[in-house]
Amino acid sequence: MANSALSTHELRVNVRLSLDRIFDQGLFGCNDPAPLGTMRGIDVMPLGEVRQKITRAGIIFQSAYEKPPCFHEPKTFYEKLTLSKFFAPIPMPSPADKLGVSQFIPSAVKSIVQPVPVMWQSSQALTEQSIAQAALKDGRYFLKSNNGCGSVSEIELPVTERRIKRLNRISQKWLKTEHGTKAGEWWYNLIGPKIFIEQGLGVKDKSIDDWKFHTGGGKILAVQLDQDRSQDHRQLLFDADFNFINEELFFKSGTPIEKPDFFDDMRTAALAIAQQFEFARLDFYHADGKVYLGEVTLAPMGGQRPPRSATLNELMGQSWGAGLFSEA
Repeated sequence: MANSALSTHELRVNVRLSLDRIFDQGLFGCNDPAPLGTMRGIDVMPLGEVRQKITRAGIIFQSAYEKPPCFHEPKTFYEKLTLSKFFAPIPMPSPADKLGVSQFIPSAVKSIVQPVPVMWQSSQALTEQSIAQAALKDGRYFLKSNNGCGSVSEIELPVTERRIKRLNRISQKWLKTEHGTKAGEWWYNLIGPKIFIEQGLGVKDKSIDDWKFHTGGGKILAVQLDQDRSQDHRQLLFDADFNFINEELFFKSGTPIEKPDFFDDMRTAALAIAQQFEFARLDFYHADGKVYLGEVTLAPMGGQRPPRSATLNELMGQSWGAGLFSEA
């Protein structure tokens, strides 16, 4: 395959030929039935649409790294992530349902990790009456949708009538939106849409640290720590042993920190949960001495943004050498 940038037409042909090899040779289990209790993008979506989404990812890859991808012999994280969206068996019901994360916490680690407490949920938009029925104490909460990315809004109780009306409009929109369609995140459309109120963790007026464990083939590929999202967002990276990785994923990096006491529990939980997936980014929080699992993400940034760092893209790809890509 080519190692230098191609024209858009050449790139499209390149990706088409690569996908032809995948289907002709039965790579990544594409000609085998999905394991019982799982679903795959290639079984849910029309193959023409699968090809279109992967071609789009190829264009994104070349734009970022000035060379075309090689999907039939993937080496990098972004190539493998793209393929996992459509070829990897995903357990059902959809693990992307934020209201269902507890079922993916194995019993062996339930003593060290728990889901974030859900205070109220409904298939209807938020209203003043629903807040009253939830009988919540004054304090900090988050309104979210269970079937999408980025659908979150902070609530401080007691709340004004004007704010409730705005949250009603927002939640109506969330319930009507088909999340992930453009990016090929087909698993979101299998989730019955709901909105819910989640207990606010951490300290008021301060962003809680967000720990994201990228796992592939049952291994930890990288640990992403997002700090101070509301003011000076920094995104630090570490390996599974908490060695600092001085590269950028999606945002600027920052000053390394000492390994916190709770990291080992998070790592243990992440490895246990990861065995159920080809790829999953597992989002954890630590608050009040407890570790919480916030959500299971199957394609960070919808699989539409490759790592800023080409070196990181290669390192994470090298670490992802089991599962679907054990012979890649």
